[in-house]
Amino acid sequence: MTMKKTMSRGWRYPQRGLVLGAAAALSVALVACAATPGARVTKRDKTVKGAAIGAAAGAVVGVVTGEREADEILARAGIGAAIGAGVGAYMDSQEERFGRIPGTRVERVADDVLLVHFDSDVLFAVDSAGLEPGARDTLDQVAAVLNDHPKTAVIIQGHTDSTGSEQHNQALSNRRALSVRDYLELRGVKPSRMSAFGFGESIPHADNDTERGRRLNRRVDILLKAKAT
Repeated sequence: MTMKKTMSRGWRYPQRGLVLGAAAALSVALVACAATPGARVTKRDKTVKGAAIGAAAGAVVGVVTGEREADEILARAGIGAAIGAGVGAYMDSQEERFGRIPGTRVERVADDVLLVHFDSDVLFAVDSAGLEPGARDTLDQVAAVLNDHPKTAVIIQGHTDSTGSEQHNQALSNRRALSVRDYLELRGVKPSRMSAFGFGESIPHADNDTERGRRLNRRVDILLKAKAT
């Protein structure tokens, strides 16, 4: 498949090796900072949890964790045979359709991996795991795409901003991910191909010091992966 250069529906083919390298470099920098006399980096330090982490190391954690879960699902019986050389076209079809769903943004991580991001205010109200009325229409369209592409593993990931305790945010992100999974199951997506879990506040996309940043960090992502070989 020829690599596309357009970014109209999100990033296209960011090389995972480069992203991992950036994450590793960032981790080294953080370790060095923590080792500096007088420096104090706490678990909830706003600098550590800033946008740079979300864009590099944190983003890698979400992708790698999701891919690992997807590989486990794909290894189980019942999800369908490997797609092989046609995996790129198979994911292209999903990317195109997800890109037409209002309130979503599609990121092409690799030939066989997509990340579908939902606008923060589409699915849930602040501090809630109950689906908003408009979320059902969005998720109905998501379920239709997934049901038309049954050979894709579906990893639902919940995220929050840093308002409230870490324990509260972890539980809230789990509930949000489970709400999405349960709704998709009601719309016919097989539970055997889905997994859902939360990251709490640990992978921000933006600065939690601003309302806009907190809104961007309250989100659900869905990682999709097909079996290429």
